[in-house]
Amino acid sequence: MKKLFIYVGLLAISLATKVAAQNRNQEKPNVLWITCEDISPYIGCYGFEQALTPNIDKLARKSVRYTNAYANAPVCGVARVTLLTGMYAPTIGTHNFRTNTQLAANIPAYPKIFKEAGYYCTNNYKKDYNSSYQKDKSIWNESSKKAHYKNRKEGQPFFSVFNIKITHESQLAINKIKGYVARGEIPQKPRINPTAIKLPPYHPDVPEIREDWARFHDLITLMDQKVGNFLTELKELGLEDNTIVFFYSDHGGMLSRSKRFLYNVGTQVPFILHIPKKWQHLAPDYKAANKEDKIVRFVDFPKTITSLLDMPVPKKMQGKVFLGKHKEAPPKYVHFYRDRMSERYDFNRAVTDGTHYFIQNFAPHRPRGKSTRYGYTVQQNWRANEASFENGKSNDIQSQFYLPKPIKELFDTKSDPWHISNIVEDPKQQKKLKELSEELDQWMITIRDTGLIPEPMFHDLVGAGKKHATIYEYAQSTDYEIERILPIAKLAAQGAQENKEDFFNFLDDPNPIVRYWGAYGIFRLAQNDKKTQHKLTKSISQETTPVNQLILAQALAVSGNKQRAFELLLDGTKNARDGYVFLFGLNALQYSHTDEFLTKQDWLAFQNKTFTTDDKIDKYGKEYSKRIINDALKLWPKRRRVD
Repeated sequence: MKKLFIYVGLLAISLATKVAAQNRNQEKPNVLWITCEDISPYIGCYGFEQALTPNIDKLARKSVRYTNAYANAPVCGVARVTLLTGMYAPTIGTHNFRTNTQLAANIPAYPKIFKEAGYYCTNNYKKDYNSSYQKDKSIWNESSKKAHYKNRKEGQPFFSVFNIKITHESQLAINKIKGYVARGEIPQKPRINPTAIKLPPYHPDVPEIREDWARFHDLITLMDQKVGNFLTELKELGLEDNTIVFFYSDHGGMLSRSKRFLYNVGTQVPFILHIPKKWQHLAPDYKAANKEDKIVRFVDFPKTITSLLDMPVPKKMQGKVFLGKHKEAPPKYVHFYRDRMSERYDFNRAVTDGTHYFIQNFAPHRPRGKSTRYGYTVQQNWRANEASFENGKSNDIQSQFYLPKPIKELFDTKSDPWHISNIVEDPKQQKKLKELSEELDQWMITIRDTGLIPEPMFHDLVGAGKKHATIYEYAQSTDYEIERILPIAKLAAQGAQENKEDFFNFLDDPNPIVRYWGAYGIFRLAQNDKKTQHKLTKSISQETTPVNQLILAQALAVSGNKQRAFELLLDGTKNARDGYVFLFGLNALQYSHTDEFLTKQDWLAFQNKTFTTDDKIDKYGKEYSKRIINDALKLWPKRRRVD
């Protein structure tokens, strides 16, 4: 046995020596991306007093720590497709969560660039690319739970991504926490006494919320240990001095009102970048052990790392190079997007200059806290938050989450980091409001934002046998009249009486996207009058686009003819041609409150509905529809109030 231990030890030393020799002779640096999930900068090196993150803090002391780093989206799939392609998700049609949107063949993916340059590229193991690239096996050399740079050829440089799931929102479930405790990975009692937790003002002070916050910090500490393990392994293999390291979270989070929402706590992330001394000549502007306050965005990551290593940068990449010999002028703004979240449609855009944070809500009737039910199924803080509101115990700040959204929101992040005080009406802020609002409009037009197109309409506009094969190609063409559509959508969100005739005129427009927003504007008016009912009924009879028929019927329900609207919505939903039309129909029934006419048999019929469409088109529409149906049947005979 003693001889066996000696043999194993010598073998390990031999392997490490061999790897170290390979490393010294390498002509290109390795790249290691360590990604955690769902955390804002709740880390010691970011000044978070209750953190215990010694490994990340140690990395930061010899690296650059970015204090204004942002995910462009507050949810994993949408943020990750931006990281993969270096393109904004609304540009390529991957902004809804989740989706398997078909991407055009010329959309870049940075691992392919590295592979062409001779790198061994691995991903361990989460992808979540929210597009047809999810199943593209040509992107990585290896993508699995076993993927590792150790599997590369001798002397071959690597680009490796390791994803740490520990801080994902699902891991805060009571049974998951019990598992971590049973395995000895986190303490039996939270390291931080829940009574000592400093709660954000948007959370009511109840035990379940305090407990979840305390356990969240336990998970962050465990995640930090895993980061340390990756860095130790790098050192033991003699690769430390030859490897550029990125550490970041895939977006902010993770308790209620953070992940999935366009507040600072949903979008700002920790980001630490380390370049070993041997390779610092690639970035003359790199200063180790430094804090960097300039804005950095996920859309910048792929362009920066390919540029840094002198690889060809695809012209389609929309970010800025923030480091290296080819560094570009830093962006003045960060732009954000939030659209459908699982079973619930929404449409929000935001922009920040690092201080002021502006949000434009295109669907203000949809309260944030009544969106997807996933959080409620996995975290007790979600359920406690909702119960506090429903029992009338939440204060005004805490209640905001469950009320319809303002059309516009403006926050001063420096004085209001939790984004609880909307200063959009402040006379002193009107210049800044105008600046950010105009900037957001211009950005949406420049990137050809496809969020203005209802998701169930994609199938009407693009696909096999149509003029445009993908939504990206349609949006890049002159057929997409975004300059005209954007102001109409903003007008519809306001739902002002003075624009009533405009909305009526939009219903007759040849462009189906304009017709959709005209119908939504009438829904927002919610006026009971015969003229509106007549116009809507006529438009429904003439409309050929399924999603427009549904939004028109939804508007009819709040305009005084609820019974007829129900009949139309029930028929349109039962006979929906695909999963996304079906999902929209279920939403329309609930937001029009015509679901009060549904019988249990109707819900069972929805549950048993079959489709002839290929899952490549509408997989997630079908999948997320089941959440609404199962929730309704579970609650029966009560109803889910969604607004």
